[in-house]
Amino acid sequence: MKTKKFNFVIPMMAIVFAVGSAFAFNAKPEKSTFVDVNGYIPGASCEETEVVCQTQNNGIFCTDASANELYELNAAGTACPNHLYRKQ
Repeated sequence: MKTKKFNFVIPMMAIVFAVGSAFAFNAKPEKSTFVDVNGYIPGASCEETEVVCQTQNNGIFCTDASANELYELNAAGTACPNHLYRKQ
């Protein structure tokens, strides 16, 4: 009788553990932390444009009407080192 219980209980515990682990380690969807910003033309003093770009990398650089690649202004407001991408 004892072996019949173990032959039933152990596989059931393994299944419950597997299902529980699958839900416990399921990755949560990431929240978007990307924002829309106006693009800047790089230079001595980054020149602001009216073109709205996004910070999320989609592989397509954001450009103005003259085909200048646009960049994001840093927090200090002194340079524009980061590429911006076309808003979709």
